[in-house]
Parts: sequence; structure tokens; C-alpha cells
Amino acid sequence: MLRKLLFFLTFFSLLASANAQPDSVRRFVDSALNLMQQHSMYSQKLNWKTIRDSTAKLAAGVQTYSETLPALQYAFNSLGDKHGWLVIDDKEYRNTSLQPKVNRTSQNIMEAVTKGGKIYKGTVEGKYAYLSLPFFGKQDTSSMNDFAQRLQDSLCSVVTPQTKGVILDLRLNPGGNSFPMIMGVSNLYGKQPKRKEGKGYSGDWDIQNNELRLSETFYVRLQRTCGDLSNLPVAVLVGPQTGSSGEFIAIAFSTRRKTILIGEETAGYTTGNQGYYLPGINNAIVLAESAAVDRSGKEYPNGIKPSIEVKGDDFFHRENDPKVRAAVQWLKKQKP
Repeated sequence: MLRKLLFFLTFFSLLASANAQPDSVRRFVDSALNLMQQHSMYSQKLNWKTIRDSTAKLAAGVQTYSETLPALQYAFNSLGDKHGWLVIDDKEYRNTSLQPKVNRTSQNIMEAVTKGGKIYKGTVEGKYAYLSLPFFGKQDTSSMNDFAQRLQDSLCSVVTPQTKGVILDLRLNPGGNSFPMIMGVSNLYGKQPKRKEGKGYSGDWDIQNNELRLSETFYVRLQRTCGDLSNLPVAVLVGPQTGSSGEFIAIAFSTRRKTILIGEETAGYTTGNQGYYLPGINNAIVLAESAAVDRSGKEYPNGIKPSIEVKGDDFFHRENDPKVRAAVQWLKKQKP
């Protein structure tokens, strides 16, 4: 009898041991929760005891990193982070309940988006230069320099001595790498005063001698420009597809002299993000840590509302495009 009792005790002990959660998985969950609590801009408004207790219950008994996803999804969703994401086993997860509504974007713009990240350029009424600044996501120096130069060359090709203003179109720019974007129009943006205090400032780029240097090996440089265009008035077009870095470019221009934002409310990815590795391979978390701030100190936690609201688009027929027409009307009123 004693021998049978010992056998069953040993069996159940081994069974419990087999089902026990590995320490590495427990540390994985704790690491993700610690990063969320310590770095998310939304952390202070949350009850972390409740979140941790609920996450622990959801993760109870899981044996692998990938099996923690439902528990970590719950914790991540609790943040209300629209711009960040989780990566577990190289698979990306976002809070889909906070993603922008597609039906806010006109069919016309959606058709233009499907044609890819092209640079569109031209003139309107012969004296207003038009440039569409698209998405660009590459990070290597060669690609950044090439894109910035193509953007600059495109701008210069439509600016003449008779040009009275510029329409900068960000309606097809959902984000990406802002450094070559701003470098490509740096002579139009001009040298702007730095904001001494505050986190998340959009527009504090140190551009000197046609170069934006981020480190000894990471920089964006223009080989040629068409001179200083910073005195020209600029109408910036925005809409529901304008997101992330596209929004940061718009915010930077918003406090530039002789500049107006025209269109519709943007996508709302106006936060500064920071990425962190999680234990294991191909695991990470990206968190929104601060809201975008313009030079005056105004924060943009939920996107941008343009100064002049105009609905409707006719992207491939600029003369008929309601937003372009509104831009021209505003440019006509600007003094040289």
C-alpha cells in the first residue's frame, strides 16, 4: 500500500513538474510588462496591479514565448497605444481596435495609394509649384541620400523665378523615415529655431551645409539644390492617410512662417516611439513614449486638425482638386 502511495505521489509530482511554467517564460512576460509600465506614455493612468494579475492568469501554464501572446495582447491593449506594436516569433501584433477607419479616406485617395510611393510634381496655374511627398521607409545611407536627392530634384524642376508659392502634398504619406523626407525639402523648410525644452519635438533637425548628420556613419546629404526657397509661402495638404512621419513633417511645417495646413484630420500616429528587444529571438516591443510637440510647445497626442478644413479629393486632376484649389486661394492672398 505504501509502495502504491509513493508511486502515485511521484507520478503526480512529475506531472506537475512537466506542466509548470518555465522560468524563462515567466521572465519573458515580466520583461514585457516592465517595459510597458516603465516606458509607455499611457502607463500612469493604469492600474498595474490589476493588469499584472490578469496577465498572470492568462499566461498561467503556458510553455513557450509564442503562447504568451494572448496574455501580452491583453496587457498591450490596456495601454491604448495606437502607434506601438508587439513582435513575438517575428509576427507583428497591433491593437486593431485603435486603427484608423478606412472609410474616412476618399476612394480617390485610396486609388492613388495603390499606385505606390511615387513622387508627383507639377505646377498649378503656372505659378504655384506642386510636390507630393510620399512614404519612404529604407534606413541605409545610400537609399536615404538617393530619395532625398530625387525629392529635391523634383521640387527644383517645378520652381522657377516666377513661382509664387508651393503646395506640399502629404495626403499619400503614411509615415516611414522622416530624415530623407525633410532633407529633400530642406531648402523650402528653411533653418528654424530650436526648441530648448520638451520631449517629442517635431522639427528639431540639425541641417547644415546640405547635410543632416545623425552619427559618424548615418547621415543624409544633398549633392545639389536650387538655392534657398524658405521665403516662399507653403500650403501643406493633409488627410486621413497622412500618418506618423508624414504627420511629423506637417507639424514641423505648421510653425514655419508663411505656412498653412489644409485638408482633413490626419491618421493620429503622432507619438515618438521607442523599440525594445524581448528575450529570445525575433521578439520585441515598440512603445509610444511621447506625443509630438511643435515649436510653440503645443502637443499633438491624437493627430492634426488642419487650419483650413476641406473635404473631397481629385488627386490626379489638380486643377479640380478641392484641397489644391483651397491651397491656391490661400497662396494668392500671401504677400511676397
